[in-house]
Amino acid sequence: MFEINDTAGLELALTKMSEEQRDHLRIVISEIIQCYIDDDLHGMVLIGKEPYVPFKIMAINTNEINAVHLLDAAAAYIDSAVMEDAPPKDKFN
Repeated sequence: MFEINDTAGLELALTKMSEEQRDHLRIVISEIIQCYIDDDLHGMVLIGKEPYVPFKIMAINTNEINAVHLLDAAAAYIDSAVMEDAPPKDKFN
């Protein structure tokens, strides 16, 4: 991983990405920017590498307490989305 400290570094990083990755990055950046310009939007960026400890957490337009609530809500949402089609516990081996 290299640091991006200026426009040249950003341009170099973008050349290493596929078009699909650049398109996704545009969406991510757009959402992050919205958090900075809309006081009602709050965000979190999580960056990790397996086994995900330690990892980086960056709160956007929120305080630590609200960031915890945001992470809890995200975890509950992801858990329900992943487990939605899972068989009942008694069907697991």
